[in-house]
Amino acid sequence: MKIKLASAVALSHHPRLLILDEATSGLDPVVRDEVLEIFSEFTRDERHSILISSHILSDLEKLCDYIAFLHKGELKFCEEKDRLLEQYGVLHCTREQFAALPREAVRGSETSPYGVRALVLRDRMPASATVERASVEDIILLSIKGGTIR
Repeated sequence: MKIKLASAVALSHHPRLLILDEATSGLDPVVRDEVLEIFSEFTRDERHSILISSHILSDLEKLCDYIAFLHKGELKFCEEKDRLLEQYGVLHCTREQFAALPREAVRGSETSPYGVRALVLRDRMPASATVERASVEDIILLSIKGGTIR
């Protein structure tokens, strides 16, 4: 309720820009969704913007048009969200299949006893590969697990 009240107070001043730091952390999923809807309504007006910092990547995916990712004090990327989601995909494969992938297609990976989960550039993958849709969380996590975003 405190977060909802703080949001209402902030919006009551008719701002054009909201700067939010971890605005939805600690909220249960239902309330978090309600707060995100309030922010989404605010940004439907082209004159309104939100600059939000959050560790809840699914919230950023729901709300943001652009994603900037800072890791260890370095800006790894600042990109339009839809472009990121179109450009990258996730491939689940065996170690042998992973070794055969074009190196320029792979942007990050993690290996487990069950195989490899790789962040790949969709347009550099063979047509025969089954590439799943990547989430913002996939892109961020796999890019720092032995990969790079360029």
